[in-house]
Amino acid sequence: MRTVELAKVAAAAEALRLRRIAHRQAMRAAFGAGAAVFAIAVFVLLHVVLYQLLVRVVTPVQDGLILLALDLIIAGILGYLAMSNKPDAIETEALMVRRQAVVEMKRSMTVMALASEVTGLVLRRRPKTDTNTRPRGTARLMGEIAARVLARR
Repeated sequence: MRTVELAKVAAAAEALRLRRIAHRQAMRAAFGAGAAVFAIAVFVLLHVVLYQLLVRVVTPVQDGLILLALDLIIAGILGYLAMSNKPDAIETEALMVRRQAVVEMKRSMTVMALASEVTGLVLRRRPKTDTNTRPRGTARLMGEIAARVLARR
């Protein structure tokens, strides 16, 4: 029963983690799209205004270089914000819970398999005519357990 509960915990933790990842990625996409639309509109108007202002002070070539440098700085800032991809605390904790549940489930499965083998060997009826050919007691039990465990590998 413990194994089933651990499997449920692992599945729930993984589902929560995947939902949080999807939410984070959706938010990143929305912020990136909004930033792109806003940046295009602002930069078109800003370029027109700055060009008109700078043409009065510097040559048109210098004006273009100044606007290019400004565009590169803003594009770098927006690119950095879009690329930041840190998992939040809930996602990290859900991943740790899932990993721990899977480890415990594997341990539980190993103990359950061994317990079922021992129970099957102890409760199995032995024919009375066969007692002389097989070792008796603990040695026989340990030998059969080892043989079955090794046969599974």
